[in-house]
Amino acid sequence: MDTELLRAGRLLGTALAIGLLIGLERERKGDSRGLRTFSLVALLGAVVAMLAQQLAMPVLVPVGLAAVAALAVAAYWHDHARASEPPTTSMVAMTVTGTLGLLCGADRVELAVPLAIVVASLLYFKVELQGLAGRIGREDLTPVLQFGALTFVVLPLLPDRPYGPHGSLNPHEIWLMVVLVAGVGLAGYLALRFAGRRYGASLAAIMGGVVSSSATTLVFARHTRAGGGEALNALLILAANLTMLARLAVIGAIVQPRLLAPLAGALGAGCVALLAFGAWLAPRARRDRDSPLPDVRNPTDLRVALGFGLAFGVISLIAAWASARLGPAALYAVAAVSGLTDVDAITLSGLRLFGAGDIDAASAVTVVAIAVVANLAFKAAIAYGAGTRALGRLCASGFALVGAAVLGAAWTLH
Repeated sequence: MDTELLRAGRLLGTALAIGLLIGLERERKGDSRGLRTFSLVALLGAVVAMLAQQLAMPVLVPVGLAAVAALAVAAYWHDHARASEPPTTSMVAMTVTGTLGLLCGADRVELAVPLAIVVASLLYFKVELQGLAGRIGREDLTPVLQFGALTFVVLPLLPDRPYGPHGSLNPHEIWLMVVLVAGVGLAGYLALRFAGRRYGASLAAIMGGVVSSSATTLVFARHTRAGGGEALNALLILAANLTMLARLAVIGAIVQPRLLAPLAGALGAGCVALLAFGAWLAPRARRDRDSPLPDVRNPTDLRVALGFGLAFGVISLIAAWASARLGPAALYAVAAVSGLTDVDAITLSGLRLFGAGDIDAASAVTVVAIAVVANLAFKAAIAYGAGTRALGRLCASGFALVGAAVLGAAWTLH
């Protein structure tokens, strides 16, 4: 059989399937146009695109798209006079269906099919999307818009070339790390706002740990001083810091995939130790069910992003200088100091040095491990200072076990 005929059949068949899919959803919703109309519109788009290729007349594509749009408007004009509201969604859906047919006719099936599934999903989940929109307030939309500005406005404007000693300062790279950390934090921030109160303190602690494990530790520590149970709040603090270890592994996998195995080994050892300590603590924690939700800062706020970008740039500069002039021992000292308050910046700096070939995998993982231990020590101090002595002892014991496991696993790489 002629291969050209087979190709045409495949493209037209895909366009027909797309029209049937979207038309089925519209007919299910009681639309006056359903399976047949949307299928024919998709086929029309495909035929127009194929004719444009065969006749070498690309002008047929915009003409065909305009014709599909005109058909959609005409088809729903009569309905508009009888309907309580304009059938705008159906008109747009028909126009999009014709456009997807054009993509099929242009042999862009790999793009048309997933788009068709997205369109059908948007139409099908109308009630759920309306409910979600009703739950979103100004304070929920703000971080999403801020993240969009950080990613699509600021990032493209920054030069992508190294500056400073050892080429350690690349504005585009620094801001890309800001976007990465802010994006991970944004996911936790939104999950905390939407699901925290519904599913309780455990999920709130985990999501709070994605955004800021230090802030989450402080919230639960203060709650014990106000009368909350030490065992439960210690367990929630451990859960937040378990998330911190998982977050570092995710960031490492994105920034330096080659380092994932040794890094995951070290951080995974800490997770196992933390889970074991949490299992020992859990029976005591069941007596206390009352705990607050952590109130963490928006990770996409410009001041937060600028602060992290500045910290990452300074630490990257110091780390590069220390590694080149003084060797790994000085780099470890930088990790210990900077890890006290911010484990992300020194982790990303270590990953950057590994990617540049300035340090080996064992040294990079050790930098992360030392930063994690320093950060856990700082949080143990928070638990002692902001909470009670009993909470401080529980957190310090758990963090000591985790730190020993992380350092031990990192040391085996040497």
